[in-house]
Amino acid sequence: MEPDLPAERSTMPRNSSLISCGARLRHCVAMLAFCAQALPVGAAQASAGSVEKLLSVNGAQKSLVQAVAAYEAQIRQQVLAGLVQANGGGALTAQQQQAADKAIPGVAAVLREEMAWEKLKGHLVRIYQGQLTQAEVDRLIQLYQDPAYVRAMEKMQAINMQTTRLLLEQMPHIANRIQPVLEQAVKP
Repeated sequence: MEPDLPAERSTMPRNSSLISCGARLRHCVAMLAFCAQALPVGAAQASAGSVEKLLSVNGAQKSLVQAVAAYEAQIRQQVLAGLVQANGGGALTAQQQQAADKAIPGVAAVLREEMAWEKLKGHLVRIYQGQLTQAEVDRLIQLYQDPAYVRAMEKMQAINMQTTRLLLEQMPHIANRIQPVLEQAVKP
């Protein structure tokens, strides 16, 4: 859960939901990397039921739904930007807008269908089982059920979002510094 930062929200980039989802997914990947040693000889493979419980308590389904929604928004933005660019930067014609309005929901439906929890859950269970022992899954479940750990992870998510925002804010300055380097490189 991200903290309420009303003063900062207005300056958040449009893709903040993607950043939030990305931060959550990076967290999940980091947790997996922490535990992702090859199964030691004799270590019990995690049961499908325990992995499903882990996926439930770690919010994997919610993260997937949020990521898909962010991808949908990003696709819509890219389609519209592509059409505007095709118009030489001008506004979309009524026909182009109508085509976009017709195509985008279909693309979003395919994305939601292909990335549905029901479709990916079995694959995720197998990925987790391939990387984690039963003891590691049990420990992760304990962590995700610990209120102090959950609060710490919420704070880490906020830190990741603020760090990403800081990096995005630095991009115009970086681009201004890079431009002369590129211009110098292409001079004969």
